[in-house]
Amino acid sequence: MGDGERAAARRPRRTTTLRVVEDFAAPPERVFALITSREGFLNAMPPGVEVLAWPEPFGRGGVLDLRWGAAGVYPVRWLAEIDAFEDGRVFSDLQVRGPFRFWRHTHTVEPHEGGTRHTDTVEFSTGFGPAGDLAAATALRGVFGPRLRRMHSDLERARPGSA
Repeated sequence: MGDGERAAARRPRRTTTLRVVEDFAAPPERVFALITSREGFLNAMPPGVEVLAWPEPFGRGGVLDLRWGAAGVYPVRWLAEIDAFEDGRVFSDLQVRGPFRFWRHTHTVEPHEGGTRHTDTVEFSTGFGPAGDLAAATALRGVFGPRLRRMHSDLERARPGSA
């Protein structure tokens, strides 16, 4: 199946889309390298996420195998396949197994005003209708703030010439 075909085959009739846009004072290649690195990924995740398998090299067809202790209580296994990949610009991970009825997360990096604009587009369905999706979207928005602050910090620390 081509890019997006597998996602289309799994996508339920109704999904919710959450889009988060953030600008970074770092070149696109550094931002892309951060979001596709195991270390950058782990640092951007909430506490309790464990990487069981990471694709090497990172690219289309690779599998992310994660375990997340939701609220430190119930371990959730999350398996996602990288179903689209354009080096240095964009990749999408599609949930193969996990807590959502459907989940596809697209990360897009593009030059913007001397730095980088990073866009997260999450298309998902909880399987619990609009109310379930609204609750999930609210929780997800709460996770993105700390994640983006950690990404800024990681990129700042890695800036050439910084102490």
